[in-house]
Amino acid sequence: MWKHALLCHTNTANVPSNECHEQHIIKTAQRLEELNSWVSQELEPWQCFIPYAWYSPFDTELVDGINVYFTHAIYKNDEIFDTLLPHIQEHETLEHRDGLLFFKRC
Repeated sequence: MWKHALLCHTNTANVPSNECHEQHIIKTAQRLEELNSWVSQELEPWQCFIPYAWYSPFDTELVDGINVYFTHAIYKNDEIFDTLLPHIQEHETLEHRDGLLFFKRC
């Protein structure tokens, strides 16, 4: 899933500006995969989270690779939110924002 971090909703590829950002992206991708497993257990592999915006060196909110805007391929945001909320750790955030779900890892 981490490769989706490099493509923003504008379909512009953004390469991480340093190794720290790359590591944040990888760790965030691992966590999203874990969270996805709570939602998509019985589904096909393509029926999963769809990142909308993840890493962008031009957006202060997305510059570190720890924040992700996403939806799910088949479920509504409310369903995903309710399912994931009990699995969000203390250092993480899950919110509804502008018709998308927003996840922050730390």
